[in-house]
Amino acid sequence: MSANTASSAATKTIMFVLIAGGAVLFLPSVLLLVIGMTPTLAAMLTDRRREKYATLCVGCMNFTGVLPFLVELWTQDHSYDNAFRMIGDPFTWLVMFGAAAIGWAIYFVAPGIVGMFIAMRADQRVERLRRRQRDLVEEWGPGVAGSSDQDEEQAGKQGARQARGDE
Repeated sequence: MSANTASSAATKTIMFVLIAGGAVLFLPSVLLLVIGMTPTLAAMLTDRRREKYATLCVGCMNFTGVLPFLVELWTQDHSYDNAFRMIGDPFTWLVMFGAAAIGWAIYFVAPGIVGMFIAMRADQRVERLRRRQRDLVEEWGPGVAGSSDQDEEQAGKQGARQARGDE
């Protein structure tokens, strides 16, 4: 066993002991977090994309719904009774899961809004370019617009007629 592997194993063990000890020490907070963050767990399990956008949207909003109750738990009485009282309150569930629902709404609605915005910007750019093209055609004539082969043939014939004096 190399020294690097032993060091990595020791680091993992130390981290596990610290996290497990912290979880036991702050068990009322962990209890509230685990129950409150279940929509994030559901998003993580159902999100098949590598980027995990659903997990990110739902998780961030879900955490903002759980955070006020965590702060209340920390500032008042960090006990099991207070944690169970919060968990038993329907308003707590409404806020925590309602925030997660807003995260789901953002996940489903945001791509459409961004797509509409990009399409609108592209349409504006096309219109700006068409205006610029019209200005250039007014200033330099229709040849500057890159007209089609038929237009060029027609312009060439017309130019030849003018040179001969047919018109």
